[in-house]
Amino acid sequence: MTALRAGRALLGLSQEELAGLAGVSRQIVVRIEKCETNVLVESIEKVRAALEAGGVAFIEGCAERGPGVAMIRRPRVPAGTE
Repeated sequence: MTALRAGRALLGLSQEELAGLAGVSRQIVVRIEKCETNVLVESIEKVRAALEAGGVAFIEGCAERGPGVAMIRRPRVPAGTE
């Protein structure tokens, strides 16, 4: 759940903004970020999908390190071809 908070920080979103993008209440985002156990999986998936749509990539943890987040590199569009 801390990876979701880190993803929100990468995008510079407030809890309210992320909630709006995900179609959930701000209180759901707060509960997810506090790692509360009484949050529907569907709500977590909505928040994750909203972050991924913004360019956040979630990195699985392994034996050497925990999970993390990164920004997806978007291909640069050459000037004048837009």
